[in-house]
Amino acid sequence: MSDTMPGVAEWVLPGHPDKLCDALADRIVGEVARVDRLGQCGIEAACAFDHVFVTGLAGFERDRLPDLEARIDAWVRETWRSAGYGGRWDPRPEALRVDLSALRVEARGDAWRELRHLADDQCIAVGYAQDTPATGWMPGAPWTARRIAQALHQRQQADPQGAIGPDGKVIVRGEERPDGSFRPLAVSVSLHHAEDVDWMVLRRHAQQALVDALGEGSACELPGLTVNAAGAFLCGGPMGDNGTTGKKLVMDAYGPGVPIGGGAWCGKDFHKPDRVGGLLARRLALQCVRAGLGRRVRVQLEYRPNSAQPASVTVLADGRALPLPVSLAPLATREAAAAMLASLAAADFAPLTRGELARWGHVGRDEGWWDAQARQAPTGSAATIGAQPDRHRATSCSPPSPRCHAATAGCARGQQTCASISSTSTPAVVTARLLRRCRPCSPPSSPAGRSVWSTCSPCSIPRAGFAVSPVFRRRPITTSGWPPASRWACARSFACCRR
Repeated sequence: MSDTMPGVAEWVLPGHPDKLCDALADRIVGEVARVDRLGQCGIEAACAFDHVFVTGLAGFERDRLPDLEARIDAWVRETWRSAGYGGRWDPRPEALRVDLSALRVEARGDAWRELRHLADDQCIAVGYAQDTPATGWMPGAPWTARRIAQALHQRQQADPQGAIGPDGKVIVRGEERPDGSFRPLAVSVSLHHAEDVDWMVLRRHAQQALVDALGEGSACELPGLTVNAAGAFLCGGPMGDNGTTGKKLVMDAYGPGVPIGGGAWCGKDFHKPDRVGGLLARRLALQCVRAGLGRRVRVQLEYRPNSAQPASVTVLADGRALPLPVSLAPLATREAAAAMLASLAAADFAPLTRGELARWGHVGRDEGWWDAQARQAPTGSAATIGAQPDRHRATSCSPPSPRCHAATAGCARGQQTCASISSTSTPAVVTARLLRRCRPCSPPSSPAGRSVWSTCSPCSIPRAGFAVSPVFRRRPITTSGWPPASRWACARSFACCRR
């Protein structure tokens, strides 16, 4: 049986009509958040030909941005222009007709702002992470498709009035290897182009983008590159198809291999449960992976109307349902939203106002509190940071004694291996080696080792006779690449003895 996992995913370029709408909606969210972090936004946009419709609600302290409607008209044109439209590529931004008749703009006072921590809707939010740092801790197929799309866009922007237009799509099919790397097997590219384009130029454009995205060696390994399999792609963007916000949910998240959970992220402020919940779940999933709970972890958060925090948390690690360790308890909505907005404010909200999150996704890009900071070593307490893992313990077990700090911290990081402790070893050797072994492993055989084990183990293992209890249930580890079943794990803890 092969240890590789198949993967397929798509990405679209910024000139795609759906991404134009997502970027515009997020531009409004970012500008409102810049003047009022407690502002409410539920923005929808639609486009067809030279018409752009902006609908929904924006509620904030009105005196901080009194001319919002006039500014939206300018933001629409800037969004289209930054995607590549203008000149030979229709619709030209200056000719767009912007309709705001279905947009509500409301002034909000202090009484309303006090309720921002309560969910105004229901939501099932899903976050995912896997132990593949090389692909942004996300599945390799969408990560690779995005890189190719970014390379295609950069090459088009280098010659914006050339033969290649701003619209386009990418599909990547490949396999994930046991070492976490992703090998693309086939790529299909559809490129918007001028009528007089040389088809060899079109193919070289796509081929060079593969080299830019994947490197010289990776591009040569591709068994085939298909370019514009449907034929000429002359009518691109809103001139060829209508667009709306929230139509690329699978692409915006983790690709087709992971459930998407709730609704759209783009166009919603960071107190909306869809967005705050989805990004908080990603942060928790990343921390579970880093702590050794599993190679592939999915976290699901349930939000109910008028709730201040998730009503339930579900964790699936390598297909097994596990409780979320108390040290990774999810933040309440107010604190999670504040942390996310603070990280965006440090960049002057550019990821929103420039359309970076809308066009290139929220995860796997080292941006935002939910993605970059979740993978850093903890620097504060779990209570103040929110979901930073407590390295002194792996689950809801009691904290270890100081003499066991090295053993439990090493186990939670997944960096230590179990040391076999011989019954003939001296007590000093047993103690030293025990402090280097993973905490959930089976107790050593020597009396001195058992004494140290009973003192150091943070789990509630019965002291008398070391009987196996429901709290400390021994089970073999069968994860690919690990040693045989001579290593064991606590059923309620992180996976033990992972190299």
